[in-house]
Amino acid sequence: MKRQDIPNKASRYLSYIVRCWQEPSVHAGRETRVWRFSLQNPSTSQRRGFATLEALLIALQEELADDKDN
Repeated sequence: MKRQDIPNKASRYLSYIVRCWQEPSVHAGRETRVWRFSLQNPSTSQRRGFATLEALLIALQEELADDKDN
């Protein structure tokens, strides 16, 4: 890791753990596999689950937008 890649005290730093996994799903009598997602803040241990990638990305975007106010 280069020196410029390390956040300094003046910068904001957020860390999240993103988990992705597949689950079986039955739709119209056919079994398929769907992706599921979770977003965890390791600082607070808060974890949120999402049924779609779009929902995960919206939540992450909201988290980052909310942080601009701090």
